[in-house]
Amino acid sequence: MERNVIISGTGSGVGKALASLMLSKGYMVVGVSRKNSITNTNFKFIKADLSNEKKLLSLKIPSFVNSKHTILVNNAGDIGEIKPLGRRDNKEIILEYMVNIIAPTIILNKFLAKIKKQSNTKHTLINISSGAAFRPITSWSTYCASKSALKMLNSCINEEFNNLKSFSISPGIIDTDMQLKIRSAKEEEFPLLENFKNYHKNGDLEKAEDIAMKILYVIENQENFESNELLLREISI
Repeated sequence: MERNVIISGTGSGVGKALASLMLSKGYMVVGVSRKNSITNTNFKFIKADLSNEKKLLSLKIPSFVNSKHTILVNNAGDIGEIKPLGRRDNKEIILEYMVNIIAPTIILNKFLAKIKKQSNTKHTLINISSGAAFRPITSWSTYCASKSALKMLNSCINEEFNNLKSFSISPGIIDTDMQLKIRSAKEEEFPLLENFKNYHKNGDLEKAEDIAMKILYVIENQENFESNELLLREISI
């Protein structure tokens, strides 16, 4: 029987690294993103802009009839404009919330509808959260709020379902396009700018491939974790 995973945001960063790693381990992978550069016979690409309501509602989640383990990884995220509220573009706020909380909720709703009759299959949900879900950060208000909402959604899912194990994972500071965007912010609008420049300068950023290995470790060894909220920096493999 197959092991099947759906991953959002496989166009780059952690999503792409995780998809590539799981493919190398024999998983059947479905990637949902706006772009794709993965070529593998066990990879299915679904092109979707998760900030577009019409595209999101029409998104088709595949059924995995012969699966022994079905997994959903809500990985796609958007930090939005790095500015204080009052200086933000309202349409950009909507798009950010669409990607960070509305899209993962809708995808999860579709996923749960597909697996509800698969009582003999193991089911796992991974929501990629952030340290921003735990504390306020100037000029990241909507990112903090949406990631906090995703963390609470994860806890609710664990209350609602006993045949699905759900984890909210904070991966830490990773060398991705998001960090590049953060370092491009204006210092007068983002007081922590110098800190993030130093993370990059000092080599403190995690590699996406290393984060992917830890996420897969959680998926394959979930019985080792009592909490449904995990900080990857506290996990050694």
